[in-house]
Amino acid sequence: MTTAIASTTTVNLIAFVEDRANVPRLRDRFSTFAQKHACKAIFLDATRAGDTSEEMVLGVAGMKAEELRSTVHDLLTAGMDSALFWAGRDLTDPRFEALASLATTVVVDSSRAADGKTSVQKLAEISASTDRFVRDLSYLRLLPWQDMVAQFFDDDELARELPRIAGVEVVTGSEPEAYYFAGWLASRLHWKPCGPNELCNDAGDLIKIDIERRGDPRRVLSVVLRSKDCSFAAELDAESPDLVCLTVKGKPQRDTRCAPLHDVDLVSLVEQAMFVPHKDPVFIETLQMARAILDKAG
Repeated sequence: MTTAIASTTTVNLIAFVEDRANVPRLRDRFSTFAQKHACKAIFLDATRAGDTSEEMVLGVAGMKAEELRSTVHDLLTAGMDSALFWAGRDLTDPRFEALASLATTVVVDSSRAADGKTSVQKLAEISASTDRFVRDLSYLRLLPWQDMVAQFFDDDELARELPRIAGVEVVTGSEPEAYYFAGWLASRLHWKPCGPNELCNDAGDLIKIDIERRGDPRRVLSVVLRSKDCSFAAELDAESPDLVCLTVKGKPQRDTRCAPLHDVDLVSLVEQAMFVPHKDPVFIETLQMARAILDKAG
């Protein structure tokens, strides 16, 4: 973010939305976001055609990539960094490439894409081949889960089970979160993809990834790690969906304890994505590992 220029605008914020059902909600939330951060917000509604409004809402249905890029370029505040939030169906869409070329930060939500797995792979390609900062809200939603799972292994006795992990099970309403979780674990524990939905540790032992798609999109229901002798489970409570219960069964074993899930809303996620001023090495490593897992899956 450029701060040396005297202006009330902090960044050009470009939002592209292609899902008709989400347009009103996302438009309202981005208006709130823009007011809070004094952004120049350009909201591109790909579900309708129309002229620019006073609120900088453009109906861009039917507009080709180069025309769209030219139109948006002319509306940007010169000298300011630009950020793109892409809520389109496909990262291979020429309109995405055209808009992303205007931005220094690109934020996507892979779980909203028509093919979430392909979206993760494409984002990894962009991250590896350009100097743009990339973010994925699907990954950011996992941060509370990462923190809770890491808490298991603050216990020295439980930490000794890490080299013995043989299975990772994720139940989620959309697949990108599951692959990001597997990628995060693999990148932290130095596992490598060695087969379709299979990882191998440094000793060559196999870790099986099991993903079940169930429940609401963009919502993780449970994460389970299994070793030969015990299991570590973080699961949403059936009666209180904002509570996660942590259970260790087998040898060793621990009493179940529950804690609130510090879930965040869309505007807060976008805020987090937009204003992190540098590349997050953990996310980049996780993203590239998730891509490697997906490439092996075929």
